[in-house]
Amino acid sequence: MSEPETSVWAKWGLGVVAAGYFAIAVVAGAAHSPLTVPLPAGARPPSWATYLAGVIDLNRLGRGALTGVAWIVVAVVLGAFAVVLHEAWSRRVRLSAILVTSGISLAISVAAPLLLSRDVYTYAAYGRIEAVYHHDPYVATLASFRHDPFVAVASAQWHHTHSPYGPLFTLLSAAIARTWAGSPAATVFAFKLLTGLAIAAATGFAALAAARTRPERAPLAAALVGLNPVLVVHTVGGAHVDALIAAPLAGAAAMAVTRPRASSVSALAVTLLLTAACLVKAVIVPALALWLWWLAYGDRAHRVRTLTAHLALVAGSLLASATPFIAGWHTLTPFATLGGVEAWASPSHLVGRAAQAVVGSFAGSTAGTDVVVAVEAAFLLLFLVLAWRVARGTRASDPAVPAAAWGVALLLLALSMPYLLPWYAAWFAPLLGLLADEALVFAGALVTGVLALTLIPADPFHGLTSPAVMYGVHYGAASVLLVVLLVVASRVSAAGTAPTGTT
Repeated sequence: MSEPETSVWAKWGLGVVAAGYFAIAVVAGAAHSPLTVPLPAGARPPSWATYLAGVIDLNRLGRGALTGVAWIVVAVVLGAFAVVLHEAWSRRVRLSAILVTSGISLAISVAAPLLLSRDVYTYAAYGRIEAVYHHDPYVATLASFRHDPFVAVASAQWHHTHSPYGPLFTLLSAAIARTWAGSPAATVFAFKLLTGLAIAAATGFAALAAARTRPERAPLAAALVGLNPVLVVHTVGGAHVDALIAAPLAGAAAMAVTRPRASSVSALAVTLLLTAACLVKAVIVPALALWLWWLAYGDRAHRVRTLTAHLALVAGSLLASATPFIAGWHTLTPFATLGGVEAWASPSHLVGRAAQAVVGSFAGSTAGTDVVVAVEAAFLLLFLVLAWRVARGTRASDPAVPAAAWGVALLLLALSMPYLLPWYAAWFAPLLGLLADEALVFAGALVTGVLALTLIPADPFHGLTSPAVMYGVHYGAASVLLVVLLVVASRVSAAGTAPTGTT
């Protein structure tokens, strides 16, 4: 199928998106920018961004005025992104145009100042605990190394926690920390470059997976990843670990849609990629479980042999990456915490707070706290029920089913958890182009747009996010996302196989 011509609207949209990301980087270079966070000792923001911010006299603006400018730019980028998605959906944009603009956008974000979040400092600090101080980050806490330049600027809520990340990522962060131990600036840039490359890879794999199953969706699938503000600005701009989930997940999807034989090298490669994603962050376990379920369903004659081979690969990968850190139950920290400590934009947290206010008013604070736990547990139970529905709805006849099922399950998981941070969009965005249900594609895209509007302004002066931003997230974004969750849940419950495969 030949590529369509890129429409005038699509060209304008692509141009505005790339220009908008450049404008965000320049605003981040201003002296009082609301888009940046404190840097560790010895690090400086990129000189090109600070120079351009000075040339256009942004340094004379206060934080409040720059916050307004930042909001306007982000809103314009989101609007242009929506235009590009519409044109891609209508088959009026070339895949090549999407990929070129994505490459430019990701390069800008990598070269820009660190944006909106300090999480990369915790990655570097946990890596330095292993590489520089020769301690186990699953046993030691950041508070034991307060003199470290990254611990000094890390958010306070992480100071007394063990590493919540998987052993594969810990090995990688330790390698980065060891290589650039004497340069905080180079360490941060290495993480940013790595996440930029990961999202670039995820963009290509998402397009490839769509091209193999629904060729008309390839430009849309690429745009949902490589041009998405929540991935370009929040995930790559903030150098978030979730980018390293998106790449193997999208790569696994591109291989899975070819419907490899359960015993083939390709099928084992899918298992290995999904396992690698789980060893970065445990939240991808549902996707791995759905893949193993699909393999067993499609190879009933050799089910035991198939599952034994794939489970052995999973276990071997886990042991190989975790062996350097084995320290009793502490080593299982990533599987218990799922990598979050601050409630954010969560539908379950919104409902829990409302229930807490009602119950606490007549039954006391203890009962109010208990009802929050009960509500969050109920949302996770809802996820398990719907995930089982997705698993039962997979069909061996459609090669798009396994990867599409991962996308539905991970979208449901993100919306059901007690916290939903912007970069969690990397869990499901690379798979949206494979979904047969148009409503679910729209719902996933809407979630990414809502999340892109959160966390602005960043708060560089305190360990926790400012109250004004938190209120907007809890009562604004979370309300919209609660409606989205209800819609997604109803579609999955009613449609059975339709959300994941062809109808």
